[in-house]
Amino acid sequence: MNILFATSHFGFLRNFEFAIRALASRGHRFRLVADRGDSLGGSRTVETLCADFPVLISVGPAPRIKDSPWQPLGSALRLTLDYWRYLHPRYAASPKLTARAASQAPGVAALLARVPVLGSRPGLDALGRVVRGVERTLPIAPEVLRFLGAERPDLVLVTPLLYFGSQQGEYVRGARRLGIRCVLCVGSWDHLTTKGLIHAVPDRVIVWNDAQREELRTIHGIDPARVAVTGAQAYDHWFGTTPSVSRETFCEKTQLRPDRPYLLYLCSSPFITPHEVGFVERWIAGIRASRVPELREAGILVRPHPQNVEQWARVDLSRFGNASVVPRGGANPVDREARAEYFDSMFHSAAVVGVNTSGLIESGIVGRMVFTVLDDEFSSTQEGTLHFRHLQSVNGGLLHVARTLPEHYAQLGDLLTGRTAIDDRARRFVEAFIRPRGIDVPAAEVFADAIEAEGSLGGVTPLGDSALAPLWRAVLSPLAAATQAAARRRREATRRRKIEQTFRDKDAAEQAR
Repeated sequence: MNILFATSHFGFLRNFEFAIRALASRGHRFRLVADRGDSLGGSRTVETLCADFPVLISVGPAPRIKDSPWQPLGSALRLTLDYWRYLHPRYAASPKLTARAASQAPGVAALLARVPVLGSRPGLDALGRVVRGVERTLPIAPEVLRFLGAERPDLVLVTPLLYFGSQQGEYVRGARRLGIRCVLCVGSWDHLTTKGLIHAVPDRVIVWNDAQREELRTIHGIDPARVAVTGAQAYDHWFGTTPSVSRETFCEKTQLRPDRPYLLYLCSSPFITPHEVGFVERWIAGIRASRVPELREAGILVRPHPQNVEQWARVDLSRFGNASVVPRGGANPVDREARAEYFDSMFHSAAVVGVNTSGLIESGIVGRMVFTVLDDEFSSTQEGTLHFRHLQSVNGGLLHVARTLPEHYAQLGDLLTGRTAIDDRARRFVEAFIRPRGIDVPAAEVFADAIEAEGSLGGVTPLGDSALAPLWRAVLSPLAAATQAAARRRREATRRRKIEQTFRDKDAAEQAR
């Protein structure tokens, strides 16, 4: 089977590396394409895959559709719908998510949402149906149709598809026009609830667990019959990993005392914790002021998030004693060495602490007890996000949650002094959320089975334009041209600002010398 896997950037393939390997090992061919470059190590993932399967896996550029005449208008319509979804009552406690969506939507979307009656839930639902209908009449990007026609895949996979205003829906629409089956591979635990909507419905959607299947039904309107639950193939490698060095050696490398247990603090993404240093320093200060010697003297290892490392560049934790930041420049665990270091940090720790990050899930897989405190500073990105609630509730929940820092310190102190026994909360969560098909069943193999099953169904009936599409296009053509011109002006203005900033930075550097 020839499979085309289209992604926004190759960094997303970190979550599918083992699934791709499973399918390639069964003899299936892959063509991997991305819309833009990647700065998070995704290229290393692709290079390794191509090196290991040189005949079966190849890489190429995706068609450039940003400048296609109708795409700016299509993006504007999708961004409008993506914003209006956050005005639903389920997001009433999510002001930061709503504000992010609003910042990317056209101004008219916010204006309509404030109009009496129209801005009510029934009014927005009705408006949404109109906007959705119009968006679906727009022409499919001809670049995508030509690309799919030249590649001639048996199956098209897309990820993430759900980002705000995503143009990846053109792959879904193009595949359906040409009679090719298409599968959305949901890459992460938060994509269905913190990003945009699924604007073009694929033939199959692959998710990790039943919680995500329910989100597809209630939020995205996807029939559960279209959904395959495979488990989290992104984390298969942690189940069989063993430490690369002893605890003593690891403590020596990270400048921690080997005669004391250490707590691992896993930092979160820029959206979740834009200013995390202050909180972490406050957290450590409270630990050092504890009356419990085991907690007061515990080591502290802070691991920056790979997308949020700048704020840690000059942070010195030495004043707290037995505390360090490693790796200082952050590291995305996409290769063997980075994964080994990350695993060792979790495995050798006494417990793991964080605000809201997938690292908490990975720590649970490794078998560590996972703690968090519901700090006011992050209320909108902890309980204000639907995916965080999974960590609290699925199969009893993964997290040991504290409402205040004193309560949190008491939890950690009880663990380090042995007053709290290590429980099986992490295992129960992992069984339901990460490996619902069986704790010993690799999700990548289940994923591969699902892809093979979809491919065995053959093509689909090609879907042409609706009868009203030509009329809508004639009416919308001037608006499409105006939207395209405005998009070009914005890109040019952005380009000029970047050039000007480059010169300013250069001048500042010369003056500093």
